[in-house]
Amino acid sequence: MRTFLTATVAAAALFGAAAAQAQVVGHVGANYAHRDADVAGFDVDGDAFQLEGAAAFKLGGLGAQVDGSFTDGEDMDSLWSATGHLNGNIGGALVGGFAGFTTTDGDTVWGLGAEAQANLAPNTVLYGQLGYGQTDKDLGDADLWAVRGEVRHYFAENIRLSGSVGYTNVDPKGFSSADLWNFGVEGEYQFAGTPFSLFAGYVHSDADDLDLNADTFQVGARYTFGGATLRGRDAAGAMLGSVSKLFGGLN
Repeated sequence: MRTFLTATVAAAALFGAAAAQAQVVGHVGANYAHRDADVAGFDVDGDAFQLEGAAAFKLGGLGAQVDGSFTDGEDMDSLWSATGHLNGNIGGALVGGFAGFTTTDGDTVWGLGAEAQANLAPNTVLYGQLGYGQTDKDLGDADLWAVRGEVRHYFAENIRLSGSVGYTNVDPKGFSSADLWNFGVEGEYQFAGTPFSLFAGYVHSDADDLDLNADTFQVGARYTFGGATLRGRDAAGAMLGSVSKLFGGLN
C-alpha cells in the first residue's frame, strides 16, 4: 500500500505538470477492482487498487497521447503499464499507431499496433485497435495477436456509457496456442461545473483452452484536466486504448 500511495503522489505531480501546458487534455484517476476467477475448477479471487491516467497533446502536426497505470493488490506483484500514441486526422477520423509495455517483477509484455477512432453519430464514438505483443522472462517466449473494439455513447456532455469486446491469441513457443476473449462495459459521470467524475465497470474474461473464466468489477474516481467535459476529453484524443487493455487488462 505504501508503494501505491507513493506512486499516486508521483503520478499526480507528473500529470498536474502536464495539465499546466497549453492544449493538454487528459485525466488522472484511482480505482478499486475485485476479480472473481475460476481457473481449472479452482476459485481465485482478489482485490486490487489502481492509479491510472492519460494526457493528449499536439506534437508538431500530429496528435499524441501518453497513458500509464500502476496496480497493486493482494497476492500479486505490482504491475506497471505505459503506452505512447501518435496519430493524424484522415477524413475526420483519428488514425495512428501505438507502442508500450506491461511489466511486473517477473514478466514483461511488449506491444505495438495500429488504432483508429471515428464518430458514428454526433454523440457516439467507435474506437478500434489491433496489435502484436511478445512476452519475456517468467512467461517464456510467446507471441500475442490481439484486436479490440469499443463503442462510447454520450447521453450528455458528462454522461458516458461504453461497451467493448477484445480477442487475444496467445502462441507460446513449444506449446499449443490459446484464445482469450474479453467483454466489458463502463459508465462514467462527471459532476456539472467540476472536473471530478465517478465511474464503474465490469469485464468478463473467457479462455476455454486455459479453462479460465473471470469476472472483474471496478469502481473509481477521475479528475479531468484541460477544462474538458467527458465528451471533450474524448474529442481531444485522450481516451485511446493502452497495450494493457489490448491484451485483456483493465487500464
